[in-house]
Amino acid sequence: MVTLLCCAPGLMLGQHRGVRGSHPLGSLTCSSASLAGAGTDACQVTLTAVTGSAMTVSLASSSSAVKVPASLAVAAGTSSAKFTATASAVSSAQTATLTASDSSNSETYSLQLKAASTGTTGTTAGLTLGSSSVAFGNVNLNSPATQTVKLTSSGTGSVTISAAAIKGTGFSMAGMTTPLTLSTGQTATLDLQFDPTAAGADTGTATITSNASSGGTATIALSGTGTSTAAYQVELDWDAPGSSGVTVSGYHIYRAPSGSSSYTLLNSSATQPTTYSDTAVQAGSTYSYKVTSVDSSGVESSPSSVYTATIP
Repeated sequence: MVTLLCCAPGLMLGQHRGVRGSHPLGSLTCSSASLAGAGTDACQVTLTAVTGSAMTVSLASSSSAVKVPASLAVAAGTSSAKFTATASAVSSAQTATLTASDSSNSETYSLQLKAASTGTTGTTAGLTLGSSSVAFGNVNLNSPATQTVKLTSSGTGSVTISAAAIKGTGFSMAGMTTPLTLSTGQTATLDLQFDPTAAGADTGTATITSNASSGGTATIALSGTGTSTAAYQVELDWDAPGSSGVTVSGYHIYRAPSGSSSYTLLNSSATQPTTYSDTAVQAGSTYSYKVTSVDSSGVESSPSSVYTATIP
C-alpha cells in the first residue's frame, strides 16, 4: 500500500494503490495535509528507482480550485521531482483529486478543500491577477506601448485593493484608482505602459497591495526593450566668406544641446567643403550649431550665426 501525502494546508491525507507496470512511478506526496482557504504547497513525485534517462510525468487535477502544472520533468540520474499545487478559496468543502501518470502507471491523491472562516462572516478575500508578468517586447522610442492586466475578486467575500505601485525606467500605470473594493467575481482593469527613454532593455515591477487571504502583495514582472528604427542626421551647409585677403583652409563645426552655451567641436580637423552631416543625434533632442573658418595658420574666424535643429 502506497501512502500519499498532500499538497497544502487543508488538503486531507489520502491513500491510493497506484497501477504498477514497467515504469518506476512510485508516489505522489505534499508537505501539508490540509488547506482552509487559498494557498500553495510544495509537492513531489517519487520514482521507485533512479531513472537512467529523463522522463516526463503528466499531472492533473480534477477540480478547477486546485491548479498543478500539466507535466513534470524528472531528470536523468534522479528519482524525484517537485512541483507546486495552488488552491483557490472555496465557499464550501469539496474534494479534488491530483493525478501523476505516464503512459502505463498512475498515482492519485484525494484533497479535501475547506472554506476558510474570517470571523463571523465565514468569507475570505481573494485576488487573482490575469498575468504575473508582462513583456512589451521591442518598443520604438517616443511610441509608448500599453498592455492590460485584469484583476479579479476570486474569494468568497469582497477584496480591497489598498495601493498599486510601479518601479522601473519607462514604466507607468493607469486605469485604476485606489483604494478600490471589488465584490466576489467583480473585475478591475490595470493599464500598464512602457515608454522607453533610451534604446536598450528595461525591467520593472508593478506591486498590488490588498487584503487577500493568500498574501498582502501581488507582483507583476515587467520587461521591454527600447528601439530606434529611424536613423536621423542633420545636414549643414553654409556660404564661404567673401574675399578678405586671407586664404581659408577649412571650417570647424560646433554643436551644443538646446539651452546650453557649451559647444563641442565635431570635426577634429578643418573640413574643406562647405557642408557637414551630423549623424550622432538622438531622437527627441534639439541641437544648436555654429561654424568658423580656419586659415592656414589655424586661426579661426568669429562664429557664424546659430542654426537650431530639432530631431523628431
